[in-house]
Amino acid sequence: MVTTTSLQPRGVAAPGSDFTLNCSFRSSKNLNHLVINWQRGESVVVHSYYHGKDQLERQSGVYKGRTHLFEDQLAVGNASLRLSGVQPSDHGPYTCDVTDEQGSTQEKLLLLVAAPYHEPRISAQATCDGFIVTLNASHGFPQPELVWKGVMDSNTTMELDSRGRYELKSEVNLWLNSTLTVTAELRLRVLDQSFTKSLTLHPPPVCCVMPAEQRSRFFMYPLLLMLLGLVLLLSWKRSEQETKKDKKTQE
Repeated sequence: MVTTTSLQPRGVAAPGSDFTLNCSFRSSKNLNHLVINWQRGESVVVHSYYHGKDQLERQSGVYKGRTHLFEDQLAVGNASLRLSGVQPSDHGPYTCDVTDEQGSTQEKLLLLVAAPYHEPRISAQATCDGFIVTLNASHGFPQPELVWKGVMDSNTTMELDSRGRYELKSEVNLWLNSTLTVTAELRLRVLDQSFTKSLTLHPPPVCCVMPAEQRSRFFMYPLLLMLLGLVLLLSWKRSEQETKKDKKTQE
């Protein structure tokens, strides 16, 4: 007897997490006749079990030490596989083939490596002539799509954290002479997740606090003028002394 099931709904696992690939079959009376083969795609061996124990000689190196069956549940028909430390490369279709004295069973599962993003945060910092608007999003995978509406240029960085999930930061610089609503749209298509964040900004008042660069220039120019005046004064006095000295020599 051969039993085959169609492709099951996908399983979703976040990078760095542990995930169970489900597989079930009719309970087996004799585990010594039980053969379980887990495979990814067409040829990658994930885990094998026969002769009453794990047989991992042909297991792909990327799965070494990361898989195990629930051996105490094999007798009741549970051939599920626990995958530890999920990695982006684990993404793909998996097949579970089970054979015993009663026949064969095959089950399939699509594993999607992804994680939803936390609610993004949008903020604005006023400058003397406009605003710096910042969007932060974190704990998601893979990289999302980010679109700023009505903004010509932005600076966006994405870095992986210790668990393999993205930390996103995006900034835009705005110079305003009228009220403006700025909108950012973040989308993670693989999980059908989307966010829209908006801020309405008004032109900032005349800046009463001089920026550091302007303050340095403000104090530098008078000092330069004073030094120039001192140089001119010393030059004039020297010239006058030389003139008096020349007169005395002529007399």
